Amino acid sequence: MFAFLETYFAYRRLKPILAALPMQLAKSFGSAKHYTLPQAKRAITDLKISARAVPYALAAACTPQELEKGEAGVSADDYRRMRAELADLFGLASADFTMENLQSRQFNSHHPAPENVYAGSGGGH
Repeated sequence: MFAFLETYFAYRRLKPILAALPMQLAKSFGSAKHYTLPQAKRAITDLKISARAVPYALAAACTPQELEKGEAGVSADDYRRMRAELADLFGLASADFTMENLQSRQFNSHHPAPENVYAGSGGGH
């Protein structure tokens, strides 16, 4: 039961990284596979991502070389581990995802439940 709760809370804490961060970065800096450390920090601040989730957000948005160059405090091992955790938690195909991949994921659009498929059609069915 505790593992389920840990997974649930991790999902809730980290979901903004996959749902909002890619869109914020694209809106502010244009679409890209990866972003610079200052760009990522700006988007993280704008979104008010929790301090516990910041390293995951940096690992998702930047390359390991960018994080090393910017002295972000994320080791190469931590980078790989956090990206693997995000991929596993959110059902991504691999830990080699890019921000462009995430911008096109289902986290960023609304899909009505099957029983509500006509809810937004404007028709009086």
